[in-house]
Amino acid sequence: MIPARAQIPDDPEPGNYVVVDVAQFSTTVPELFANGAEYIHITENRGEEPAFQADHPRAKIGGGSGPNYRGEEGYDFFNSPSFVQDVDVAGRPTAMTSTNGGNAVTDLRLAGGDGVNVYVGGLTNGVTLADHLREQDEETYFVAAGSNGKPSPEDVAGALFIARHLLADPPTDRERAVYREMVEFSKGAKYERRPQIKRTDLYEYVLDFDSRDVVPKLDGQKLYDVSAD
Repeated sequence: MIPARAQIPDDPEPGNYVVVDVAQFSTTVPELFANGAEYIHITENRGEEPAFQADHPRAKIGGGSGPNYRGEEGYDFFNSPSFVQDVDVAGRPTAMTSTNGGNAVTDLRLAGGDGVNVYVGGLTNGVTLADHLREQDEETYFVAAGSNGKPSPEDVAGALFIARHLLADPPTDRERAVYREMVEFSKGAKYERRPQIKRTDLYEYVLDFDSRDVVPKLDGQKLYDVSAD
């Protein structure tokens, strides 16, 4: 496991790299695919999404959370698994990034060569992703994205959840409860002081274990759902 985005090596070994940013990127991405997004273009820098939309007029683009978590003007959504439920992405391209998970995807893309495969996983799609990775020959590395260059408990919990399924040793009910507690203790108290959408994201989406059959894999600069491959 790479315990924070800041610790991604400059020259990563060949293999499958799973970016885990459970609150929110690794939960928003599966929701966009579950709602029918064609792909998710991960921009190198926040602010490049409008140019992408200009080139792809049917695209929906994500930006910052904006005032009171209502989104930024000129954008269709932001990095929130509940907010994207009301955005018509079916059959459309999308574009977004995020401070931790999205940028970790970009870091791996820029640092890695042809032998570095990048996936996005969290608690909602971890089982399906583990099943997919078990069929691959490459070594698997987990990137617990963290925050501000430091590890985050919720991302470590997400990585462990996927890893246990990958090793065909799924966590017991009690262990799942511990993973849940790691996320709740890490984020819950802080979110109590923020608008309701943050608590909705956390308790109704982030912690909805094994709810999405989605396998986001990077191809070029775009994530595709390869669960049917």
